[in-house]
Amino acid sequence: MKYLVLLTLLASCASKNKDFAHDKVCSKDSVKYLKNPRNKTKTTVMNSALLNELAKTQQSMQLCYEDYKNRTGHDEFDTCLVVGVDRRGKTEFYNFAAQGAPMDERFMNCAKAVTRKIPYGKYGKNYILVQSYQFYYE
Repeated sequence: MKYLVLLTLLASCASKNKDFAHDKVCSKDSVKYLKNPRNKTKTTVMNSALLNELAKTQQSMQLCYEDYKNRTGHDEFDTCLVVGVDRRGKTEFYNFAAQGAPMDERFMNCAKAVTRKIPYGKYGKNYILVQSYQFYYE
């Protein structure tokens, strides 16, 4: 029996996850932000409380994916969330997208609604978060 699977991988720029390459998955805007020399002073997030908060998004992201798959039939793609938090703890950059993934506006709005609810500044200052979501049907 086939079933729907959403695999959420938490990754950062410093991640040892060899399957995730931010320059190939993340949007061009995100890659530009990550490569910006002024962001080299930011740490990559490894805050366990934030990672737990992100893990809580799995069920809601699953619902976004199921709706998308049912509407489009497209069942396998990777996405990338990049969030930059400045020295004051304010979100200065937010991008949820992917290179080459055929996502529609309805899916993007759903996924952004899920990931924008997180108060990123609560979990630190002057950091960059990169999170990969892999969606596939098994």
